[in-house]
Amino acid sequence: MKQRILDFLCCDLCKNDLAETDGALRCAHCGRNVPLQNGIPIFTPPPPGLQPSEKLRRGPDIGTPWRQANWRFLAQQVATLVPEATILDVGAGRGDFADLYQGLDSWALDVYPYPEVDIVCDLTQSNPFRQGCFDAILLMNVLEHVYDSHALLASLAGMLKPGGSLVVAIPFLVKMHQEPLDYVRYTHYALERLGADHGLELAHLEGFYDPISLLGEGSGNLKWAVLPEERGLRRYAGRLLLAGIETLASALGRVIGPGRVRSPETARSHAPTGYHVVYRKPA
Repeated sequence: MKQRILDFLCCDLCKNDLAETDGALRCAHCGRNVPLQNGIPIFTPPPPGLQPSEKLRRGPDIGTPWRQANWRFLAQQVATLVPEATILDVGAGRGDFADLYQGLDSWALDVYPYPEVDIVCDLTQSNPFRQGCFDAILLMNVLEHVYDSHALLASLAGMLKPGGSLVVAIPFLVKMHQEPLDYVRYTHYALERLGADHGLELAHLEGFYDPISLLGEGSGNLKWAVLPEERGLRRYAGRLLLAGIETLASALGRVIGPGRVRSPETARSHAPTGYHVVYRKPA
């Protein structure tokens, strides 16, 4: 079990202290036993239907333009933290962004016991954290996979220190992924209200606009969902035209470059790939 983890944890039932004993965390007050799996406390079982993720390399120049934009955005936010800041990465998965906060006082949480995770818990069902213990909480490409987003944000708001930040990346015009656990897409209007509903101030909101990626999503739909249903000349002509469109889209991408970050209030396009948000708990 990771050192100092009990400084942040408490019994999720009665909020009293937990102590490690006989391969579990135990609450002496109510008798709650939290099993340890390879040193990881398991507060809630993994959700049914979850397909574990593979570990992939991530970085500022690796992956889709959206993923690269996520990396740059989070790097900017981590750079503003003081060296002694406490960080919780919620939905950390295989540690996609762990390199950005390596060396800081950080903790990784997920609903599945990946080797890179320190705590397993579904925060919409159980909250084993003390109030006001984190300077920053990360929610990177996670919120769309949470059915009860209000329950999650209520927990996270309580876990933030006054003045602490909730850093969010959430896709908008991106295909469904990690099915069946993909539930929602939020407009920037909804994101503004979502934080306010839980006493959080909106400190930053930006959209990432990448029309070339949207062209790719559309051509992929044509290739794999539409054209296979066609027959004869229509299918042949469709494939030929689609190949030409993909070639032109690739050339256009090289000309105009990667997607761009814009304020949703001033952007002429209302079709972002996704949003980056920073909420702040009032001091």
